[in-house]
Amino acid sequence: MIIVTGGAGFIGSNIAQELSKTNKVVICDKLNDPAKKKNISSIKGIKIIKIEEIFSFVQKNKKKISAVIHMGAISATDEKNLGLLLSNNYLYSLKLFNICNKYNIKFIYASSAATYGNSFDYYDDENSFDNFLKLKPVNYYGLSKHLFDLHILSLIKSGKKLPSNPVGLKFFNVYGPNELHKGFMMSPIPKFLKEIQTTKKLKLFKSHHKKFANGRQSRDFIYIKDCVEVVIWLLKRRKLKGIYNVGTGKSRTFYDLARTVFKNIKMKPNIYYVPTPKRIRDGYQYYTKAKMNNLRKAGYKKDFLSIEQGVKDYIKNYLLK
Repeated sequence: MIIVTGGAGFIGSNIAQELSKTNKVVICDKLNDPAKKKNISSIKGIKIIKIEEIFSFVQKNKKKISAVIHMGAISATDEKNLGLLLSNNYLYSLKLFNICNKYNIKFIYASSAATYGNSFDYYDDENSFDNFLKLKPVNYYGLSKHLFDLHILSLIKSGKKLPSNPVGLKFFNVYGPNELHKGFMMSPIPKFLKEIQTTKKLKLFKSHHKKFANGRQSRDFIYIKDCVEVVIWLLKRRKLKGIYNVGTGKSRTFYDLARTVFKNIKMKPNIYYVPTPKRIRDGYQYYTKAKMNNLRKAGYKKDFLSIEQGVKDYIKNYLLK
């Protein structure tokens, strides 16, 4: 039995879908959003539990549970309530990790590239505690994830026995099916597609940084199917522990991404630029690129899809289907 918290959300539902083919899957999530219910409507044989029920459920079923994949969190990068973020993203995660460690249950959790902040040249997951301490997340969401990473890394570096062999995954800019419920926080692809279909043109944010031209702000965009494959691979290697970047290792511009969307609906690019909203401007990341050395050293060999490959699959087989 495997528990997926946030199992009706974007990344969690895709993981649950794949795991359900060969495992008994328990989804722990809030299902007050019809779109999230839709995300798991086609998954057969799942059990659903409430967020507040997970600790008693683990206690009662500890001998049957092989792993907890903790994808549940408040993921809004513009959330200003630090107390709320710490309660959900740090304290809840800590309690869940502790019970997994107590009962020898593999623990895999979602961290984030937001922990790196705006350090243009440092996206290394080498698991150096001193280097992790130097990171400066630019928003409270990134800080909440960073604090939990530091806790896990400190335990690993202490040499203390950790039966759960915890693994943190610093997901970069993930896109793909089952993200539409995220609204403003969904990836650019469905937003780009809708705007192009409606207006026949597309706006991108102007750059407010001298190092980047308009539209040349860039991200390490990774397709959800690649993320799922990494999680499945890690589940088969229970002794691995540590914190790993999950990106493609390549940074692509929003201009590249926009042109790819236009190409997949057979339209000539028609792009213009508007100022980045002030509410997100101060915490805006202009560049992300995952260094994938740690995962490669652990033995992961599969290549990651390019945005051309991933966006084509996403648009043709999901968004336009």
